[in-house]
Amino acid sequence: MLKIIIGNINKKAQSELAGFGIIVIIVAILILVFVSFSLNNPSNENIKSYKTESFVQSMIQYTTTCEINGHYTSFLDLPKICNENKICSNGKDSCEVLNSTSKEIVGNSWKVGPDFPVKGYEFSLLYGGKNFVNFKEGNKTGENRGSKQVFSGGLEIEFKGYY
Repeated sequence: MLKIIIGNINKKAQSELAGFGIIVIIVAILILVFVSFSLNNPSNENIKSYKTESFVQSMIQYTTTCEINGHYTSFLDLPKICNENKICSNGKDSCEVLNSTSKEIVGNSWKVGPDFPVKGYEFSLLYGGKNFVNFKEGNKTGENRGSKQVFSGGLEIEFKGYY
């Protein structure tokens, strides 16, 4: 009689252990599926970045070396002055100042290369539908963060950083 009771207990314990094993396997599969979906981000999309938006906002506040009527112009006003073909008080063409200032600000702010997080960038400035500044540095990659901002008066600034 004792042998029959011990035999039933062993069979019951084995079936409970098998059920527990199946539950563990199902939970592990669900975790793997969840992790694979969370890691599967499309990297080719242009992801808006607060860093690039903040960069463009600070760039337009920059005071340039172009002086008109005794006042140094901000970067925001320089495309309009360039469109009017005005010459700065120091004799430089306002469009040359716009181009060189753009390259200087972007180049000093965004270091690119294999040793840096940013592998490349693109910058463009349009005013009234005309392309005034357009340049790129480094390499394009699948992952980018960018910002396109449109200002009153027809000014559009677009910046993309490639990581």
